[in-house]
Parts: sequence; C-alpha cells; structure tokens
Amino acid sequence: MASPELHILVLAGGESTRVKTGTPKALLDLCGQPLLGHILDVAGNLTAQSHTLVLGPTHQAPIEAWMQKAGYEAWKVVIQPEAKGTGDAVRCALASLPATGKLLILCGDTPLLETETLAFLAEQVGGALLTCLVDNPTGYGRILREEESGALLKIVEEDDADEEIRKVCEINAGVYFLDLEALHGAIAHLDTQNAQGELYLTDAAVAILSDSDGTVVCLEDGEDEIQGVNDLVDFAEVVASKRQNILEQHLLAGVIVVDPVTTFIETGVTIGAGTTIHPFSVLRAGVKVGRGCSVGPFSHLRPGTELADGAEVGNFVETKNAKLGLGAKAKHLSYLGDAIIGQKANIGCGTITANYDGKNKHQTIIGDRAFIGSGTVLVAPVKVGIGSITGAGAIVPKGKDVADGQTVVGVPARPHPKQNG
Repeated sequence: MASPELHILVLAGGESTRVKTGTPKALLDLCGQPLLGHILDVAGNLTAQSHTLVLGPTHQAPIEAWMQKAGYEAWKVVIQPEAKGTGDAVRCALASLPATGKLLILCGDTPLLETETLAFLAEQVGGALLTCLVDNPTGYGRILREEESGALLKIVEEDDADEEIRKVCEINAGVYFLDLEALHGAIAHLDTQNAQGELYLTDAAVAILSDSDGTVVCLEDGEDEIQGVNDLVDFAEVVASKRQNILEQHLLAGVIVVDPVTTFIETGVTIGAGTTIHPFSVLRAGVKVGRGCSVGPFSHLRPGTELADGAEVGNFVETKNAKLGLGAKAKHLSYLGDAIIGQKANIGCGTITANYDGKNKHQTIIGDRAFIGSGTVLVAPVKVGIGSITGAGAIVPKGKDVADGQTVVGVPARPHPKQNG
C-alpha cells in the first residue's frame, strides 16, 4: 500500500508537436477516454496527500476545461512556461509541493501503467526507478549499471548516447519514486550541459537513488505497460494494446466475443457472463449489457445504452441513451435514441425513434410486450403502451401516445379500424 506521506506528480507540459493534429496529445481519445485520463485514474487509485499536474501554456485551456467537466478537481495544475525538460517541469511543481514526504512522478503520455506496478514502487523505502527490457530501445534513455553489482550508474538520453550505449536494451520508463527533501536539493543543482540543452530529471533521480540505496525495478516483460505516446504511430500501438487488454478482461469474465479482431469495446463497459458479442460491433464507454444478451453483428451501442438480461440488439442497430428491458429485441436496421423499451418488446426492422426536434432531445417509451412494426417512426416525446402494436410504416407523431393493447397504422398513425369493430 502507498505511503501515507505520498504525493503524486504527472508531467504533461509538452506542446504535442509530434502528433501534428493541432490539438492536445493529452486529449486523444483512447478507447472512450482521453489519453491523460487513463494515467490520472491509475494514479488516483493510490492513497496520496496531493495530486499535481504540470501543463504547458499552449494547451492549458482545453485540458483544464476537460478536467473540470470530467471531475478531476482534486488535481492541482501547475504551468511550465517553457518546455525546458523534465527537470524543469519538476522544478515548476516543487514550489507547490511540501518540503518533505515522498513523490511519485509519472509521465502523462504513458496510459497503460498499472496500479499494482505503481503501488509496488511506492513501497520501496529508499525510493525507486522503473525500467524495462525492450527489443527496440530507440528514443528512450538507456540504463547503465555497474558491471559486477548491477547497481545503477547513470541514465543516458538517446541524444547523448554513443553507438555502444545505444545498444543497451534496458530503458528508463519515466516513473520515479523519490524523497521530496532530497529532490528539492538535487533539482537546484541541475544544469543544461547536454545535447538538448535541457534540465534532465534523470540526473537528479540517479543522484537521489544512489545516496538512498534506492531500488531499480525492471519489468522484463512489460514493454506494453510502459509504452509512451510521442506520435500517432505510438498512439495506434497503445490503442491496440488497450483494446486487447479490455477484450481479455471480458473474455475471462465469460463474455463470448466471436471475433475479437473486429470487435471494439471501450473502457468502462460492463457485460454479463454468457452474452455473445458478434463481429463488427462497437460498444462505447459506459455501456451496460446484462447476462445472456446478444449484440451484433454490426451493432453500435453508444453511451447511455443499457441492455437487461436476455436482450438482443442485431445487425446495423444503433442505440444511444436507450434502455432495453428483459428479453427485448431489436434485430435489424434500427435507431433507438433516448428510449425506454419494456420487457419482451419487439422492435421491427427499420424502426426509428425520432428523438431530436432541432433544438432538444426527447424520450420515447415503449411498453412491455409491445410490437413495433417494420419501418415505424416514433416521433418523441411519445409513449407506446403495454402490448400495443404499430403497423408497418406507421408514423406516430409526438404526443400522440398509443394506449395499452391498441393497434395503430398509417401516416399519421391511427387506431386500426378492425380493432374498433
């Protein structure tokens, strides 16, 4: 468990120039959540006295706006006026941190780090550095060790490394657990005598860990976990790893994913055991699916969708903020937005809940055991009663509710003449 005197610092002060999108790298959508949100959530799983985020002025406004909307008010934002290295970023943050305690330092673009790894680092008495053995160390700082003892000697950045050092495959993962009092002193003595003319946090970290007999924790099979995002090629690799992790969690929980390669499930989706997800289905963040359901192929379940046990959503069906009751079915080519659908209701092919009037969204309510004929348009707000029926191609205008047990047909929909004798 993390130390009670723990403080957490996340560095995200870069200008995102290498992603070339013109937008903050931190806000790239990674499986339904901004990239930065993943690392803030993992760090937030640890018990800490404070949480600090370093940002640059270029993207400060959009990132802070997202944080406020997403509920990250506990994180204090510190601005690094110029991108002058990780050591400078830490120096900017130290003014708002206490003089004593322990500091866990993370990079904001390493979203696959796991809580267990960070918790283990934060238990090391003399501080810790996270490293990893990788097949291709290009771009990373290399770990140099004393030949006989294996003790940490130095971290050499790519631009400062010669050909021999660049062959080293143990790299710095950019995660540090350091004593705050020692860090204050070490940062004050950093200089810019290096290839990039920057203040290197690595220099301070090595000095602190050497003096405190700190621990170097090497992940020998953790290349995916420490993967950073410098450009969109890196980001695509991180997305693939995150998708795979999410799918594995659902498979191990008893969810039948017919073709994981073509199935997209975002973070925060819950799916009950025994449910089958067919190929080319997309389940967005926050979707809830019960036990024994069937989704797809080619289904798109957007945020706010909830399927009760045994519900079925079939090919080319899109749902948004829709709740389907026990055993409800929508098997073909339908859009169900802002809808509540009762138990064992049957939604015919081509059904549309017309939820948007150009200014506001409105709700459609479909009762238990209702039968919605193919091609029906339900113009919200509207209710279709328990056990009621709409004929094929019917258009039910807004406010023209269908009573329980009633059958309506036509455009606009009216009670079926035979029903009235």
